[in-house]
Amino acid sequence: MLVYAGAVMVMFLFVIAYVGRRADAPFEGGPSWQTLAAVVAGGVLLANVVIALGLTTSGRLDEEADVTQAFGGPSELGSVFLTNHLLAFEITSIVLLVAAVGGVILGSERHRG
Repeated sequence: MLVYAGAVMVMFLFVIAYVGRRADAPFEGGPSWQTLAAVVAGGVLLANVVIALGLTTSGRLDEEADVTQAFGGPSELGSVFLTNHLLAFEITSIVLLVAAVGGVILGSERHRG
């Protein structure tokens, strides 16, 4: 568990390195399509939270869903990943790490002279 928390921290640092100089002035040059998409996504998430709070306060979400028999819980999923499919799980994590490093390298704005 601690190893994967460290991996998440490394991925977070890669994202910070990828942003680079643009983090100082993200809205320079006016809003872009990404800004507008972020505002729309934020509005959708806010609507989702309002609906969930409304359903909770009205009492419609009082009954718990029992999905452990049909689907499996987190402990069952974790045991399957870390016993039966450990090699595929580790290969996937390495591929994602290489993709993140490649994204940082390709996204860096170095001026080569």
